[in-house]
Amino acid sequence: MRYRLFAIMFLVFVVHAVSYAENGKYALIITSFQVELNKYQMNLNDFYHEVNGGHPDLEFVVENMNCRSLSELNEWQGRMKEIIEKYVDRKPQLVLILGNEALASYLSINDDFVKTVPCFAMLVNDKIVEIMDEPVDIKTWQPKMRSLTTDMDECRLMGAVAYHYDIGKNVKLAQNLFPRMERMFFFVDNTFGGLNLLGLVEDWIKTGVNARKPDFRIVDGRSCTFENAGNIYSKMNPAKDIAMFSSWRIDATGNYFVISTTKKLLGYNSGIPGISISTTGIGDVSMGGYIPRYGSQGERIGKMVSRWLATGEPQKIELVENHYSFDYDLLGKWRIDKRRLPAGSEIINKPLSLYESNPLEFMLFFSVTVILVIIIVFLVLYTNTRRRNLERLKQVNAQLVEAKDKAEEADMLKSKFLANMSHEIRTPLNAIVGFSELIVTSYKELPEDEINNISGLIAQNTQLLLKLINDVLDFSRIESNRVQLNPERVELVGLARSLIQTETQSNLKNGVKLRFITSYDELWYMIDVRYLQQVIINLLNNAIKFTDEGTVTLELQKEKSEIVFSVTDTGIGIPLEKQKLVFRRFEKLDEFKQGTGLGLSICQTIIEKMGGRIFVDPEYRNGARFVFTLPLKK
Repeated sequence: MRYRLFAIMFLVFVVHAVSYAENGKYALIITSFQVELNKYQMNLNDFYHEVNGGHPDLEFVVENMNCRSLSELNEWQGRMKEIIEKYVDRKPQLVLILGNEALASYLSINDDFVKTVPCFAMLVNDKIVEIMDEPVDIKTWQPKMRSLTTDMDECRLMGAVAYHYDIGKNVKLAQNLFPRMERMFFFVDNTFGGLNLLGLVEDWIKTGVNARKPDFRIVDGRSCTFENAGNIYSKMNPAKDIAMFSSWRIDATGNYFVISTTKKLLGYNSGIPGISISTTGIGDVSMGGYIPRYGSQGERIGKMVSRWLATGEPQKIELVENHYSFDYDLLGKWRIDKRRLPAGSEIINKPLSLYESNPLEFMLFFSVTVILVIIIVFLVLYTNTRRRNLERLKQVNAQLVEAKDKAEEADMLKSKFLANMSHEIRTPLNAIVGFSELIVTSYKELPEDEINNISGLIAQNTQLLLKLINDVLDFSRIESNRVQLNPERVELVGLARSLIQTETQSNLKNGVKLRFITSYDELWYMIDVRYLQQVIINLLNNAIKFTDEGTVTLELQKEKSEIVFSVTDTGIGIPLEKQKLVFRRFEKLDEFKQGTGLGLSICQTIIEKMGGRIFVDPEYRNGARFVFTLPLKK
């Protein structure tokens, strides 16, 4: 509603343009695109309210250049001249330019109007393309850049709010995060904004500021289609290439894609790291970059114009603040430690914290069972009093039997879970509290080695408590059917070796060896790597828990239609009659071992959601062997 009222208000301004400024006080606003665009509406509305609050007699006249595509660039200077000629006889008090297209066209007019009328600008870059007087071949034109701070002799620019795109910082960022990078492919589309950023890159390449400049390859949307760009992207080498993105919406055909054109590149090659000098592609092909903080500039330029109207003093060229911004998931995909990021970096698309995502999870978990029992009892009582005939009585009896079984099962599961959790949580918690009090009260009296042992026990019990809570949360997520898989291309052999070497070594007992067996050097598969890791680690830790000596072996093989993982131990084994029971919720074969009895149930749900199977090998007799399969996709 706000934007509709604002559009009507500016329509009135345009209608009044015929008899504008009888008192000589009016501002001419020249936009690159239609005023109805939400970005322009928001900025102009903020500008109008800021200026009109202190200068209510100032009127506004809006002109639109309607710069629809880069193919019209040679016409823009003529359009700007036509607009200016309307106001030569009665010049405005000031001109406000919105957008790089309008500003570049305005600066190309070297006449008395441009030289004498005070000018302000917003939604522009601090360095923009200089439009030539003579027509140019847009597909091959190598533009010259001009700076708002040093190249404004022919224009009376009083102030501006401008974006600053720092190519050097983004290149340095890429080199720090990917030291083996040799080539950088710069993707820029067929727009005037893209042309401006291309000019910045080419200027930076020509300078000698950085001796470690990578080999730059330009993928220019003026002469390149999205399909051509995809073919180039598919041939890039993940070991030494990186992609840099600016804007990527329109290709050489002039087609505009509503869907994410950067995301389509993943279909060609999902293994190429990328950074952005704008927000383009962050979250799909780009992990982030050094970018401006985009937002409304209307209030900011409005205050600048108000100060100028009050004092007549020239204002500054204010640059929009830049910051480092990175996507949480892609940092994980490329295994970039957050400590390597520049100070003050913003991490976007983070998963919600435990409190943010499940503030009532525990309360609901314990109350659902009670509510279900109350509902069942109420239905049973209501049915008994309302149904008198034999058929209905039989149905009620059947319902009562079923309800009774469910209630008993629910009550049994609840009781078993509460008993397990009461014991499992109290044990590490008592250890943490007890040892912590011992350190606090007797710190000065205890020898250093004993303090270190106690600290280790506190840390060990803290990790145990955290795992118990994570199991409960995973179980809750599965119960509410909120397990969502996000597959990506994963090298399984390297993943398995990494898990063997890092995730389970701390749990090994003396006399137990951990092995990995496979006949492949590498094996690629599309899968959600987080849930796959969870299943493998859970099976390995279970095997280690029940094996006092011998070996625990992780094996990976590929059969005709599926990939097969197995975890084999030389521990106490599982009786044949109980092998199917181990996947039930809260099932524990050894009540004296730590655990909630949820781990294998969680593993089964995850594997089945991935289209696979998990089972205990009944033919193995020297311990236990858990096997799970993943289907080979065409």
